[in-house]
Amino acid sequence: MVGGLACIAAGSIAGLFWPNPTRLTFLNVGQGDCAVFQTHGSTIIIDTGPADARSDAGSKIVVPKLREMGISGIDLILLSHPDMDHIGGTGAILHEYPSATLAVSSFFRHNHQLLEQLAKWGRRAEDVKWLGSELRGKIGEFNIRVECPPITENEETNDGSMIVRIADGEGSAVFTGDAPTKVEEEVEPLGDWHAEIMKAGHHGSHTATSQSWIESVRPEFAVISCGRNNRYGHPHKEVIDRLMEDKVQICRTDREGDIVFTFKNGRFVRD
Repeated sequence: MVGGLACIAAGSIAGLFWPNPTRLTFLNVGQGDCAVFQTHGSTIIIDTGPADARSDAGSKIVVPKLREMGISGIDLILLSHPDMDHIGGTGAILHEYPSATLAVSSFFRHNHQLLEQLAKWGRRAEDVKWLGSELRGKIGEFNIRVECPPITENEETNDGSMIVRIADGEGSAVFTGDAPTKVEEEVEPLGDWHAEIMKAGHHGSHTATSQSWIESVRPEFAVISCGRNNRYGHPHKEVIDRLMEDKVQICRTDREGDIVFTFKNGRFVRD
């Protein structure tokens, strides 16, 4: 895929001597997802937290946190799929960081909810980087790989959640949005998904993070991003039991707040 995410590599050149450490932060945005990856002066955000008529995690949580983290620019915002608990904060982030590139699976090119939100954010469809089925690039010393499962208009948007892996040797993380078990099974044979850090699919729902996927990823840590006392009962007991049986360390935003990993000596270490 060279070229598909070439902007990341180009954006990182200026930060080769960036003094700040490489970090991966899972922000506590309630019942939603937002991860921030910083390395070599470049920043990627994967999903932007929830928003509804009453609250916007982008303006209330994400943007203030990004300021607190000293982030002056964002290179890329990856939106896993168009559900509002994953894209709701995008408008506030784009307002604060207007030069950020917005990237979405091309299978959502005609999704009505996404197109409506783009208009509210002041972006045209032509302004979006529509990603093909498989893309590869680099950010600093990290390789980034994106798989965009095919989806039709009649399928659940969760089924089209992009799968993202970032890796520099053993230092690695995998993100699956709300992809269900059937999508995990489809992507398993497509390559190496081993990662130190796995974001548990669909906020710890029993519809994702299957035993087979856990065995493919072989994580040391599983991060569950969910809201305290959420109405869905996330995370579900089946997922917690599977992770515990495999001796995976479970990290939960609803109980622990922001979850931060720093890249040290070739591996991610929990702060």
